[in-house]
Amino acid sequence: YQGHKVAGSPAEAAAMALNTGTNLNCGSTYPELVNSVKQGLTTEAEIDKNLKELLPTRFRLGLFDPPGTVPFDTIGTSWIRRPEHVALALEAAEKAVVLLKNDNNTLPISPNVNSVFVTGPTAAHIQALLANYYGVSESLTTILEGVVANTAPHTSVKYRQGALLAEPNHNPQDWFSGVAAESDVTIACLGISQLIEGEEGESILSDHFGDREDIGLPQNQIDFLKKIRANAKKLVVVLTGGSAISCPEVYEMADALIFAWYPGEQGGLAVGNVLFGKAVPSGKLPVTFPMSVDDLPPYEDYAMANRTYRYAEKEPLFPFGFGLSYTSFLFSDVSLSKAEINSTESTKAVTTVTNTGKYPAEEVVQLYITDLKASVATPHFALKGFRRVALAPGESREVSFEINPDMLKVVNEEGEKVLEPGEFQISIGGSVPSQRSIELGAPEYKQAELVVK
Repeated sequence: YQGHKVAGSPAEAAAMALNTGTNLNCGSTYPELVNSVKQGLTTEAEIDKNLKELLPTRFRLGLFDPPGTVPFDTIGTSWIRRPEHVALALEAAEKAVVLLKNDNNTLPISPNVNSVFVTGPTAAHIQALLANYYGVSESLTTILEGVVANTAPHTSVKYRQGALLAEPNHNPQDWFSGVAAESDVTIACLGISQLIEGEEGESILSDHFGDREDIGLPQNQIDFLKKIRANAKKLVVVLTGGSAISCPEVYEMADALIFAWYPGEQGGLAVGNVLFGKAVPSGKLPVTFPMSVDDLPPYEDYAMANRTYRYAEKEPLFPFGFGLSYTSFLFSDVSLSKAEINSTESTKAVTTVTNTGKYPAEEVVQLYITDLKASVATPHFALKGFRRVALAPGESREVSFEINPDMLKVVNEEGEKVLEPGEFQISIGGSVPSQRSIELGAPEYKQAELVVK
């Protein structure tokens, strides 16, 4: 009733939401349900139905019991941020880092390197670690601190911020290019933060209340990187952010490129561990990175054409599921336990993954299915399963996925899920099965054909 105008009043909006199954409202509209009932827009029975779904969680948590009568009351502050929690935060951040480029094995950096220059607007700021809705930890490690923690005592680590997050420097003097020229490795920390993207009031650098009209980096960061590139011997770029960033210029300029997302309280140490080889990157992109915002359909268009990896027609900058490693992986041909099934049968897709490199590492093995004969529009690829597999150098492991009839169903024009006879392409690999993935360095995916009678 305020923004989209699908309802004429708060009472009507509250009733519409409740009647369609929204039993929890995080705003202030549901007190209007009293008026909704009075106006005949909903009923007390509908409210009771939603309460029956909502309240059991509160009962299980003991929120209606007297204090001291439920086990949760005995949990003290000593259980907050225990060592195992910190270790888990570090592991999660390390495994989330996505390696997007690594020309000439620029990474990992040797801990015994003589000189490292860390620069950029996100290198020493906690905004690069945290998105919206967070608590402040007693230990937030920045990327700069993570780099320092991973270098030898004799290594010279220098730092200059060099650039602001989203506006040109007010002072035109360049005190960073010279440091890049004299350093063995330059680590440029760029990206966006909660100040640019996020929810409304927190994004104080955004003209659009946290929405992004442009999915590229701020132009001042591109200009800054060009100056660094002209002087740096080796240039490693670390990007932070919570959504896709279109950065073809950055990809071309960087010798190595990683995307760290908002990695949390241990994020700086995690990035440092990845940069210096203490952790081997195994993250995969959960979204597609378009070449440009122009490749996306208009916001007002609700059709699926050109949306996500499933329906995109244009070549992306980085495909869904993509992510490199310091080692290399080889997939064997895919075999099916049954190459033909009927509507009640399942089959098993099997491949063998081998670590053909020199680092112990993890690979995220991904299963995609393509319907080749559907009577309705279907995705180019649909992710149906994935497995994270740890492999020592030279080690091989068999990975299997069960494919059941429900995974092969389509939604017909009546909105019903149905299984149609036809041919299906089964693809297994380390990224979405596209030529772009191979061009960027992903291992070659393998395919098999399944027939449903």
